[in-house]
Amino acid sequence: MRDQRKVNDARLLAVRILTRVEKEGAYANLLLRSQLPVLSQPRDRNLATALVNGVLKNKLLLDYALRRHLAKPMSALPHEIRANLRVGIFQILFMDKIPVSAAINESVEIVRIVGKESLVPLVNSVLRKAADMAWNFQWPDPMKDTVRYLSVRYSHPEWMVKRWLSRMGREETEALLMANNEPSPTTIRINTLKTTRDTLIRDLKEKGIMVGQESIVPECLVIEDHGSLEQLDEFRNGLFTVQDQSSQIVAHILGVRENERVLDVCSAPGGKTTHMAQLMANKGTIIAVDQYAQKLNLVDELAERLGITMITTLEGDARELPNSLAQFDRVLVDAPCSGLGVIRRRADLRWQKSEEEIKKLPELQLAILLKAAEHVRPGGVLVYSTCTIEPEENFEIVKAFRQLRPEFSSVDITQDLPFDITDDRDRKQLHKGVWQIMPHIHHMDGFFLAKFQRLCL
Repeated sequence: MRDQRKVNDARLLAVRILTRVEKEGAYANLLLRSQLPVLSQPRDRNLATALVNGVLKNKLLLDYALRRHLAKPMSALPHEIRANLRVGIFQILFMDKIPVSAAINESVEIVRIVGKESLVPLVNSVLRKAADMAWNFQWPDPMKDTVRYLSVRYSHPEWMVKRWLSRMGREETEALLMANNEPSPTTIRINTLKTTRDTLIRDLKEKGIMVGQESIVPECLVIEDHGSLEQLDEFRNGLFTVQDQSSQIVAHILGVRENERVLDVCSAPGGKTTHMAQLMANKGTIIAVDQYAQKLNLVDELAERLGITMITTLEGDARELPNSLAQFDRVLVDAPCSGLGVIRRRADLRWQKSEEEIKKLPELQLAILLKAAEHVRPGGVLVYSTCTIEPEENFEIVKAFRQLRPEFSSVDITQDLPFDITDDRDRKQLHKGVWQIMPHIHHMDGFFLAKFQRLCL
């Protein structure tokens, strides 16, 4: 009975994944993708996913609440017990549909399964006290210590909160922190080379998958109750791929056309590359560059599954592109970045980043953009994009690039969008050839876009 439980229990799987994330620095999204199939029921897979992502997003708050009832620091406990306590208290505080007794009893059972029998009384006692106190613990003073309060309340690193407070103020920072803790929707991109929007919606609904209509990009669908997407015939047959909506805007902004030559200098894992090929009707040439061969394999595999044949992959450093590449009609620089726009999608990301990393990235980003610009033909188009919301990696890069390469002018991108824009702040940016997408304003992953055209001198 206990062996069967080890294989099928969603809570136990969540504890094991969270233990590896903290102990080994493993990536939660990769572990979820590889280990969720051991759970046979969609309900169990959904619970394990909610527990892993919920605990990671709220880890600071959960530890703050647990410490009220611990005589020793969390770091004195084995990794499995820390993860188990966090899973237990997350259910108590955040999951109203799970009875408190079930959350506690299951957590106690897991202590036995992982071989820490001596810690059963501690886990049982701490979680029962946490259940009695619920949310009635003392917070840091929100007026005297705003950074600490917001950091604990919304479980973000203090340096991150301090940075956003100084730039956006209290109200907008709090809205962003809340947005980062919301569940991220699953969005897919329809492969219009193989199917149509209506046909794919019909096919998915026949499989019992809920399809939302709220997407603004024509190729995008928001889906729910989908289980393992990789197991669907529609996925295996290349009728769609998983890609966030904001990421799907990039190919439209670049404005690719059939039979053009396109260069993608940071292409892996290939979502934007294959989207461009799709909009080009698989006609023309795309050179997809990346520094790592194993990542280029992902581009090749994705292109093969989607039935795309016009992409040629090339291993190399984007700062040292070979002159033999010559010039292209359109060039995309989807630069390496801090990724602070996708915190809601990457639950463990907030704990892996540092402010020092953000200070180092602009030099790399500008170097890549300057090198890529050499490969834009006169009259050609250059797009710079990131999935971050930090000005040093976005607006400041655009400003520095314009100063160093005056033969490139910004392009109004209002008409490139496949949807209407009504917000005046967005319109103002788009007219200047840039757009900062924010999770709490646009309800998509945070993303930045800038478009330039090389003058015909």
